[in-house]
Amino acid sequence: MKPYIQIAIRTRAETIGWGVGEKFIDSLSLGGDLLVPEQVSQNVDKFIEPFMGKAASEGVWASKASIRVNGALSDFYQDFAWRRKKTIKCSGSVVHTARNARGQLVPGAVSFRSACSEKVDWYSLFKAWCGVFPPQLGMLHLFSEPELGSHEKNNSFQIGSFNSALKPDVPNIGWAMFYGDEFAEEVDADRIAASGFPVEKLSNGYLVKVTKNLQDVASDFSLFSKRRAELKSLFREDFFLIKNETSI
Repeated sequence: MKPYIQIAIRTRAETIGWGVGEKFIDSLSLGGDLLVPEQVSQNVDKFIEPFMGKAASEGVWASKASIRVNGALSDFYQDFAWRRKKTIKCSGSVVHTARNARGQLVPGAVSFRSACSEKVDWYSLFKAWCGVFPPQLGMLHLFSEPELGSHEKNNSFQIGSFNSALKPDVPNIGWAMFYGDEFAEEVDADRIAASGFPVEKLSNGYLVKVTKNLQDVASDFSLFSKRRAELKSLFREDFFLIKNETSI
């Protein structure tokens, strides 16, 4: 498997408004047209419609549909998915925040995977999305060897999942993490900063990086791994599902 960029966000914030959609689509043009969608859809497995610009996407963003549950019709908002098949090849989806049958808030989810490119400022994109979708949890990571060849292949960390929607886990530390809502309480920002890790307070939480440069993950994984282990030690012992670093 080739190296790839993964961004994942869980949010309790309202996502269905077109104002949110406009801000999100605008963010895909940050740094030029390298990430502008070629196709959009309400189904990540079926792309038909070409991307015709922001204004034309309003009808695709959070369009309402109905499903019959126990004999009664129930409304829901359809996902927004997008992809590029040309350079830079990437795809993603926004699953909207909703209420389940018990009235519980089910966080929305943003999932994005892209081929690697140093032409894109991935951190600025991630930070912009943290502004559009204030995260409960968020991750930006560059997956490369040796992580792609480890026994952890295709686990919740590599696919950008935080497991349960209602009670998410933190599988591991990506190069950049956003800890929001109840997870912000786990962050000792002063201690993390004193240990040399970049940490920034944003809205409902903290944005924390392992190193200053995302490319460190690929160019010097030993350094990244060492620093990630050090950062992990600044959280409570059982906070992360993956305890040990990938052997090189």
